Amino acid sequence: MPSPLRSLLLPSPISRPLRPSAWPSAPYSRAASTLTPPSVAALLHRDHDVDHGDRPVTLNGYVRSVRKQKRVAFAALGDGSSLHTVQAVLTPQQAEGLSTGAAVSVTGQWTPSPGKEQSRELHVASLRILGHNDASTYPLQKKYHTPEFLRTLPHLRPRLPFNALLLRLRSYVTAQLTSYLAEHDFVQAHPPIITSSDCEGAGDVFTVTPETPASKPHPDHDFYFASPKYLTVSSQLHLEALAHSVSRVWALSPTFRAEKSDTARHLSEFYMLEAELAFVDRLDDVMDLVESMLRALASGLQSSRVGEELLGAHARDLDDAGARDHDSAAMAPTTLARRWQGLVDGPWPRITYDRAIQLLKHAVAQGVARFDHAPDHKDGLHTEHERYLADAVGQGSPVFVTDYPRNMKPFYMSPSADAADDAREAPTVSCFDLLVPDICELAGGSMREHRLAELSRSMEEHGLHHALTGDAETQPSDASLQWYLDLRRYGSVPHGGFGLGFDRLLCYLSGVSNIRDVSSPRRTPRRKHPSDGLSSYESLPPNFSLTANMLAGAFAGIAEHSVMYPIDLLKTRMQVVNPSPTAIYSGISNAMVTISRVEGFRTLWRGLSSVVLGAGPAHAVYFASYEAVKHALGGNEGGHEEHHPLAAAASGAAATIASDALMNPFDVIKQRMQLHGSVYKSVPHCARSVLHNEGWRAFYISYPTTLCMTVPFTALQFMAYESMSKVMNTSGQYDPYTHCTAGGLAGGLAAGLTTPLDVIKTLLQTRGSATDAELRNVSGLWQAAKIIKRRDGYKGYFRGLKPRIITTMPSTAICWSAYEMAKAFFIARGESP
Repeated sequence: MPSPLRSLLLPSPISRPLRPSAWPSAPYSRAASTLTPPSVAALLHRDHDVDHGDRPVTLNGYVRSVRKQKRVAFAALGDGSSLHTVQAVLTPQQAEGLSTGAAVSVTGQWTPSPGKEQSRELHVASLRILGHNDASTYPLQKKYHTPEFLRTLPHLRPRLPFNALLLRLRSYVTAQLTSYLAEHDFVQAHPPIITSSDCEGAGDVFTVTPETPASKPHPDHDFYFASPKYLTVSSQLHLEALAHSVSRVWALSPTFRAEKSDTARHLSEFYMLEAELAFVDRLDDVMDLVESMLRALASGLQSSRVGEELLGAHARDLDDAGARDHDSAAMAPTTLARRWQGLVDGPWPRITYDRAIQLLKHAVAQGVARFDHAPDHKDGLHTEHERYLADAVGQGSPVFVTDYPRNMKPFYMSPSADAADDAREAPTVSCFDLLVPDICELAGGSMREHRLAELSRSMEEHGLHHALTGDAETQPSDASLQWYLDLRRYGSVPHGGFGLGFDRLLCYLSGVSNIRDVSSPRRTPRRKHPSDGLSSYESLPPNFSLTANMLAGAFAGIAEHSVMYPIDLLKTRMQVVNPSPTAIYSGISNAMVTISRVEGFRTLWRGLSSVVLGAGPAHAVYFASYEAVKHALGGNEGGHEEHHPLAAAASGAAATIASDALMNPFDVIKQRMQLHGSVYKSVPHCARSVLHNEGWRAFYISYPTTLCMTVPFTALQFMAYESMSKVMNTSGQYDPYTHCTAGGLAGGLAAGLTTPLDVIKTLLQTRGSATDAELRNVSGLWQAAKIIKRRDGYKGYFRGLKPRIITTMPSTAICWSAYEMAKAFFIARGESP
C-alpha cells in the first residue's frame, strides 16, 4: 500500500524536465547589422536550413586549434557551451599571431561547408583578438592531460571541453532538483556556514578563528565570536528548526568535514543537498521522496542536451587510446546509459541492515564473494560490503539499507517503527543509507526523535549528559544539543529528513570516478595518496622545476657510477690494446682477484672521485635535456601507454651530446687512473699532468668517438626503456620494479650493440699512457679502428663485452631507479627544492 507522501509525489509532473529543445535561439533585431552574439551551442543547434541571407554572425570564444595553410587558415572556436566547436575560415593575414587558447571575437557569414566534418562554417570577415595567449607557456596543450595534472590547475582546467561539460551538468542538475522540490512545495533555505553547531557531535570540524600575528596570539578565552565557531558539517539542525515553521524545507549548501578519509570519494569541502519534512511519521515517506526525486532527475537527463553530450564524450574517449586512463573515460557510454535507466526503472529494493549482513555472510559461505573485512553485525558495513550490496541486490538500481543498530548512529534518530515486534540482535533506529554501484553511499536519512523524554534518554546513552546538566564548556556540539532539546520542548512534531552528497551524485551521473574532478572546490590530499599521487611519469607537473630535475639526474648519475665503479675499471683494463704482461686477464673474476692480490683492493676504486665530480653535473644536464627535448618533440602526448619511439631516441641523443661535453674530461681522467701501473695519485694530479703534457685536446680527442658510441647507445637505450616500461607497467604509476628491470634490460641491449665503439673510445682516451708509439700517436676514430682490426681482427672490437654488459645493466638499472625515485620524491612533495 503506497504511503500518502508517495501517492502525492509520483503522480506529479516529474517527467517534464526543462527541455533543451526549448532553448531560445539567439535574438536579433531586423534593424541591427549583426545578430546578437550567440553561443556555440545555440549556433550549432539552430535549424541549419534557415537562410540567414547576408546578415553576418558574430561569435565570441576561445581558439581550440589553428591550422594555417598557404592560402587559407582554419580555427576551431569554442566557448564552453558545447563539446563541439565552430570552424572559422580565415585568411592567412587574419590568422597571423593567432594561437591556441587566445580569446577572439569573429564576425562573418554562417554558410554551408564543403567539408564532411561540419555542415556549416563561419567565413570570417573581421577578427578581433580579445585576449592574447602565451602558447609557449600555456599548460593546456593540444594533447591528453592526466586528471592528476589537471588538478594542479584548478583555475585553467574548466577551459577543457569535458570539464566545461561537467560544469554545465552541475548547473543542469541544480536546476532540475530546484524545480522538482519547488513543484512539491519545498521552501529553499540558506543556512549559515559559520555555526556553533556540530550537528552529529562527531567533532570532525574546522574551527573558525581570525588570523593574528604569531607574536600576538589570542588568549584561549578571547574568541572573535565570544564563543567557539565552526564551519558547518551539516545544515540538518537549522533545517529541522525551519521545518517546524514551513513544514517542508531544503538547502543546497557547502559542507566542511575535517575527517581523515582521503579517498576518491571524499572532499574536505563539498556540497550537500539536505531536506527536512515535518508531519511525517514513516521512514518510507522520506525514502519515497529521495527515490521520486532521483527518478525524475535521471528521466530528464536522458533526453537533455547535457546527457547527450556526456554519452558522446565517453564514446569518443573510449575510442581514443590516449585517454584510456582518464577518470571520465573508464566507463562505456552504454554502461552510463544503463546507470541512468536503472535510476528510472528501479526497482529500488529496500532491505534492513540485519538482512544485509545475512546476505554478505551467505555470499562468503557460498564462495560468491571475498572480503578483506569479514561481514559482522557489530562492525558495520565497509565500502567493499556496500559495493557488493549495490551490485548484487540493486542489480543496477539503487538499494536502500535501513534500520541500523542504534550504537552506530547519532543520538537524534528515533527507534525503528517495528523495533518492539522484531527480534533483532540489537536495538535499531529508523534510518537508511542509499547505496549505488561504484559510488556506494549516495544519501542517508532518518526519522528524528521528536519526543523530549526519549531524546534526553538517548543523549545520556550516547555520553552527552553534559548538555543536559549544563556543565559543558567548549565542545562543538554543545550549542547544537541545546537546540535539539529546545525544538522538542516547544511544540515538536514527527519529522524526518535526509542528506544527499551532491558531488557524489554528479560523479554517479557523469561516469567520473574521482569526486575531485566534478567538484568546484577541491580537497588538498595528503601526500602519496593513490588517487592523487604519483600516477603518471609521462608529463612532469608544472612545479617540477629545472632545478629539481637536475638534482634528480645528478643523484642518478652519482649512484650509477659509484656502485658499479670496480666493474668499470675491469672493463677499461680488458679493453686496453697491447697491455703490459702483468695486466692480461682471462676473465672478470681473474681480473678482480689479480688486481686485489697484486695492487690491493683499494685499486678497484682508484679514480672514483673523478666520476663523482663529473657524473653529478653531467647527469643533471643529461636528464634535464632528456625531459625538455622529449616534451618539445611530443613525447609526453597521449596516455601513459602511448609510445613515441622517435621522440625517445631524439631526446636521448640530445641528452648525451650535452652531458658528454661535461663528462668527457672526467672520463679521460678516470680511465688514465684505472690503468695498470698508473702514476697518478689523485684527480687534480692527473688533470694537471695531462693538461701539461698533452694540452686541452687530450681531454676531448675521444669526444667525437664518444658521441659516435653514446648517441646510438642512448637512443637504443631510451627507446628500449620507454617501450619496456609501457609494456611492464600498464598503469603508468611509479613502480620501482619496472624502472629497475626495464632500465637494466635496455642498458644491456644497448651496451652489447655499441661495444665496438667503446673499445675504440678506450684506445683514444688511454693513448697518452701507452708505451707503443703507434698507439700514442693515434689521432682519430678511423685510425684507431684500423689498428684494432689489424692487430686483433674483428674479435678485437668485442674485447670487454661481458664486463661492459655486466657493468651497464646494473648501472642503467640503478640510474633509472634513482632518477625515477628522486623524481617521485619531488612530485610527492608537490614542490621544487
